Amino acid sequence: MRIGYNRSADPRQYAAVILAAGLSSRMKAFKPLLSVDGRTAIAGLTESIRGAGIEDVLAVTGWGREKLQEPLVRLRVEEAYNADYETGMFSSIQTGLARARELWPEKKAFLLVPVDCPLISIETLTAVMEAADAGAPAAGDCFYVPTFEGKKGHPLLIPASRAEEIIACPGDGGLKAVTDRYPEKMIRVPVSDEGCVLDMDTPESYEELQGFANRGFRREKLSVLSGRKRVIFIRHGETEQHEEPVFIGQIDVPLSDQGRAQAEEAAREVADLLEADVQASAGWVEGISFGREPLPPVEHVYCSDLSRARETGEAIARGIAGRYGSFGLNPEVVPLEDLREISLGEWEGRPVREIREEVPEDYARRGEDLFTFKTGNQSENFYDLQYRAVKVLRRILEEDYGRNIIIVAHSGVIRALENNLKGLRVDDEWEPLEKGGIRIWESPPVR
Repeated sequence: MRIGYNRSADPRQYAAVILAAGLSSRMKAFKPLLSVDGRTAIAGLTESIRGAGIEDVLAVTGWGREKLQEPLVRLRVEEAYNADYETGMFSSIQTGLARARELWPEKKAFLLVPVDCPLISIETLTAVMEAADAGAPAAGDCFYVPTFEGKKGHPLLIPASRAEEIIACPGDGGLKAVTDRYPEKMIRVPVSDEGCVLDMDTPESYEELQGFANRGFRREKLSVLSGRKRVIFIRHGETEQHEEPVFIGQIDVPLSDQGRAQAEEAAREVADLLEADVQASAGWVEGISFGREPLPPVEHVYCSDLSRARETGEAIARGIAGRYGSFGLNPEVVPLEDLREISLGEWEGRPVREIREEVPEDYARRGEDLFTFKTGNQSENFYDLQYRAVKVLRRILEEDYGRNIIIVAHSGVIRALENNLKGLRVDDEWEPLEKGGIRIWESPPVR
């Protein structure tokens, strides 16, 4: 676990509540005692919390409670048992806050720390406390949350002044039902620690988290991974139209006849772009710079698994195979869920008019803060989209040996990926790409 030092926050004003009561059903293992970076998850988190100067720590237990009795005693961590753990995390939050208020009524705030996120660093814990200290007393009723590249992570700092409201809240909507009442009170604290957004809800995410720790808590830069490669972005073609404007995120709308024609035209353009690389690979011209062998021209066509992008991707692959099949080029179409457009949750497929009339305040909030706004618990904002899309791009660049990386996706995804390849973020300026349009990104030459 990473070591750091608390410098300016006053940790004596804070207590930490570790949420460790869940069923671990998707993980299929008892998460609090899983090994992470040489320690159990709960031991590593406790070490980080204490390293940030917080001495008062409580763990909420539930399923598998008996397995934590000895570790909690050894770690000097108080326990609060949630008998209703099967109802979900919010009941554990309420149980933990109620017990923490009894034990430490003088505390200024409580940090909620899910055991699912064992790589939260001392630096992140400290940054959140420092932000709260800097905001006091005027911001004493604010929530504070760390963000990595815009995406919200953990822990969430809950001011003591909001604890009773959360404890008394009905379970419908969870904690978000409370925090959504005060959008202006949710203070985002940017940190450079990706560990604050990594969880271990599934065996796959646990493996990713372990790999991140083993690599020294860092990832290779996109600029390095994309060296010698060209990324060709294609936006899917025009879709079938609705009678009136609707919110379309991840609902599956097929291409229109015009969209299919746009996809075929894009396929011809992409085939033209590949000609020099195909010739180099076939030995028609000498190899590329520095005497290195040319990379294979293209191996895959990656696309969102939504039909409008998948249809476009299939047209691209057919166009390449039709032009260069004699050279052995027959790229595989790879549909990926993580290349989907942003999830709009409850607003998906709903007419814009209806949403504007039914929830005018939420509709206005979305217009005022497009990148952070979410339509509900099951939705995303643009920072969430950016994180998942960049993660899959990183994997593609690591695993695909083709010279040309072809990605067929949606406007929001392309904006996030293209900007990040340039060293920017999804909320930076971006030139929109028309439907069926092509945008090329290539690593600048090394000087």
